[in-house]
Amino acid sequence: MTDAPSHALLLAQALHARGVRLAFGMPGGDVLPLLHAFEQVGIRFILVRHEGSAGFMAAAVWELTATPGVCVATLGPGATNLLSGVAGAWLDRCKVVAITGQANASLLPRYTHQILDQIALFQPVVHRSAQISEEVGAMQILMAMHALDRGRPGPIHLDISSAAAEAPVQTGVSTLLHPIAQRVDLPDLTQAAARLAAARRPVLIVGCGALSIAAANGLRRLVESARAPALCTYKALGMADPEDPLWAGPMGLSPVVDRHQQALLAQADLLIAVGLDPVELRPDWLPGWPEDLPILSVDPHGQPDLMGNVVEELIGPVMEILDAMREAAFGEEGDSEASTWTQPELAAHRAAWAAPFEDGPTGPAAATRAIQRGAPPRLRLCMDVGAHRITASHAFIADEPLQQLQSNGLCSMATGLPYGIASRLVDTDRPCAVLTGDMGLQMCLGELGLVVELGLDLVVVVFSDESLSLIELKQERKALGGGGVRFANPDLVALAQAYGGEGRVVEGEDAVEQAVRLAFEKGGLQLIGVRIDAEAYRRQM
Repeated sequence: MTDAPSHALLLAQALHARGVRLAFGMPGGDVLPLLHAFEQVGIRFILVRHEGSAGFMAAAVWELTATPGVCVATLGPGATNLLSGVAGAWLDRCKVVAITGQANASLLPRYTHQILDQIALFQPVVHRSAQISEEVGAMQILMAMHALDRGRPGPIHLDISSAAAEAPVQTGVSTLLHPIAQRVDLPDLTQAAARLAAARRPVLIVGCGALSIAAANGLRRLVESARAPALCTYKALGMADPEDPLWAGPMGLSPVVDRHQQALLAQADLLIAVGLDPVELRPDWLPGWPEDLPILSVDPHGQPDLMGNVVEELIGPVMEILDAMREAAFGEEGDSEASTWTQPELAAHRAAWAAPFEDGPTGPAAATRAIQRGAPPRLRLCMDVGAHRITASHAFIADEPLQQLQSNGLCSMATGLPYGIASRLVDTDRPCAVLTGDMGLQMCLGELGLVVELGLDLVVVVFSDESLSLIELKQERKALGGGGVRFANPDLVALAQAYGGEGRVVEGEDAVEQAVRLAFEKGGLQLIGVRIDAEAYRRQM
């Protein structure tokens, strides 16, 4: 007998030391030792209805808590189902630990049932993929944890058999349990501050690489001092103050809106890119600004994918960099005397991009605003992928970072409901609603049962037009017939009741507002179908 912990227990302890308290997945016999280890250290395992949802929930945990998300699947089909969720974490820049089961090493040379090269499957979408061995598993776990702790956020993958999970640790690994402290120094800001002070038409764009209250505060202070309009990618909504006259709006996916945003950037003489990651942008943004426009890139980890004339790359803590650059350029309480942006021209700019989203009482933008009016203050909106998300990103008002969650890297459908479940689990006092298209809901319907099983209060709003509207719009514009985008919906009222919740179907912004208000009053699973006029999408994107 040995008193050494097993590899499964060591891994569970290392995750717990990094703040992990939840894990999501669908187990098989190969990962049962790991589930037991989770129970021993105080990590709650949530049984999902599909492994892909586990990956999306894990990504949401990282975004909302800055602690790693954990997802678990068995070998073979469990691993392949999980892959989309892990790929989403890779392109949405989320720290996630993906754990897949594997057959015991003694079987692999002669056994093929459900056996795939899972290392090869996951390697392209993780920082590190390792098959844990019985002999040196502790060192492999250590190296994987170090890869998780360092650099740009992203997932890691551990492939582990039951024999490797139960094998005792062979060597001391006292440094494994806690992440290594990393010292971060401010870069030299002399040249960047000089460029900022001299700029007459500076513009800021903030993206997914710097989402926090601290970074938002630094950004807002810089916006005011530099008198510079600020744009946000969809994931970064709430970083800039939407009530500020210098707020220039969202950007990145709607061609209609982006024409106005690119026209604004064509007038700029300096671009300050704060956490701007091209993973959020459609091809017209490669680049979407003049090629000679000087760019100051500010990012916690650096941004190697940013295209254009990057004259300064400032890597480190974002709020501190922005504050120090602002003070160096304008003094501690000073403001820019060089900026020539005027309030009338910025007001005209906002009116121009916002005009298509005044879409009548049954339009998707009107319905989005009605959801927000009917909900309690500080609503978090978890948006699925589809045409509705593009519209909602321009109609929903986010006052702070992470007030809305969405996938804007991989852009996978069936993310909104898993995001909403994760939000209710880790931020229990925050009112939350899911906004999904009708096909997006059908792709993850089973998770409605999880909402009821966990006793969560969650409002799920379904925009119903019985079409893949964004794809249908592209089909029309290319004059390509052939169908393949229309489908039938189930009875949402009966569906909600079948899962143990309540459902209703409404039309018109007043009815949407009333239905949402009632749903939050009642609690539990509340499913609201909203019939919308999809014609508005043709003017909005």
